[in-house]
Amino acid sequence: MSPTEIIPLLLVVLLLLAGSGAEPDTMEVVFEGNHTLGADSSTGGNISTASFSGDDGALVVGGGTVSVPTDATVSAPVFVVGGDLRIEGQVGDVRVLAGNLTVTDGAVVTDQLEIIGGRASVAEGATIGSRSDLVGEVQGASPTRSPAGFLFQVGTLALVAGLLARRNPTLLENVGDSVVNHAAVSAVVGAIAGLALLVLFVYMAFTLVLLPLSVAGLVAEFGIVVYSYVVFGYLIGSRLSVERVDLASAAGVVLFVVALELLGRIPLLGILGQALLVAVGFGAVLITYFGLREFEPAEIPG
Repeated sequence: MSPTEIIPLLLVVLLLLAGSGAEPDTMEVVFEGNHTLGADSSTGGNISTASFSGDDGALVVGGGTVSVPTDATVSAPVFVVGGDLRIEGQVGDVRVLAGNLTVTDGAVVTDQLEIIGGRASVAEGATIGSRSDLVGEVQGASPTRSPAGFLFQVGTLALVAGLLARRNPTLLENVGDSVVNHAAVSAVVGAIAGLALLVLFVYMAFTLVLLPLSVAGLVAEFGIVVYSYVVFGYLIGSRLSVERVDLASAAGVVLFVVALELLGRIPLLGILGQALLVAVGFGAVLITYFGLREFEPAEIPG
């Protein structure tokens, strides 16, 4: 899942938690690995069911695989924004925004199963309190991967690229120079800063006092990713036979987003390629101070 998808979904989860009165400091977020709900969270990659025995906490599945075995009970809300959730036991409230959900025979969802995006497979022998599907029983990978969502994403990016290229192309030139001539530095800075900030802002939400700052930080990080997409569009547009820089940049963004989507369909290597491009763009934006000045590598004496 690309940053333009995972970051907005995390924002939605944080806002839902804030609105429901759940305590963010008892929330557990899973980004990778295989986890099984069990009595002991210290061994075998298990997550303690004690963390979710009340109504104040929440489990967020952002990646990896989480399984709820037949002898486990989770009364706190569960959000799926990526990865896989397999329910064999009993869960209270489940919301699927992206990723994959499997509810087996004999499993129980006592409250509401709400499917907004992602894929859901519910066995006929499962017990569901109430169920609501936004766009049908079988979903795509996420809401933004529907044709309408994808067109809206591309159109919005093209509009931003055209406006920015018309008003201040120097900003895009400075960031683009770092992408082309300092890709290695940009990639390292982007990978470290992007991942570190994402984890920091998510875990800042565990404290209610810092929740607004966490939401603002995630919005800012999402904005940097969008800015990097615009820069790639500007670079591609500069190589097109289009005289107007705004139209060229808009067309370049469309080509870049489509190429990025096609790249993601290649198993493993495609995802790595997407991550590398995003890291380079993210880092280039940071090292040029959002394009306000050119990046000049430090000179090593001698």
